[in-house]
Amino acid sequence: MIRLNAFFEVKDNASIDAVKNLGTELVNKSRNDEGCVSYDLFTSATRPLVMMFCETWKDEEVLKAHIASAHFTDLVPKIEALTKNGLKLEKFEF
Repeated sequence: MIRLNAFFEVKDNASIDAVKNLGTELVNKSRNDEGCVSYDLFTSATRPLVMMFCETWKDEEVLKAHIASAHFTDLVPKIEALTKNGLKLEKFEF
């Protein structure tokens, strides 16, 4: 299995609600992808502009399909446009 943690910080002038709405749409659609074990969006309890997607995938093949999906290619660039430095990805395998 593969765990991805994607951290990002919302731009000061961006709407947190807009980011949360896009993030929630990504979570809901991604949870339906084949091989998705879990997919969640969290907001930092200590830094309210810092958020993180936590994803667990069955294997690399289903992760690649997710990355190529229409919802991923549509929503992730919109989310990244509202961040200070894009998404910082940490990948773990178990």
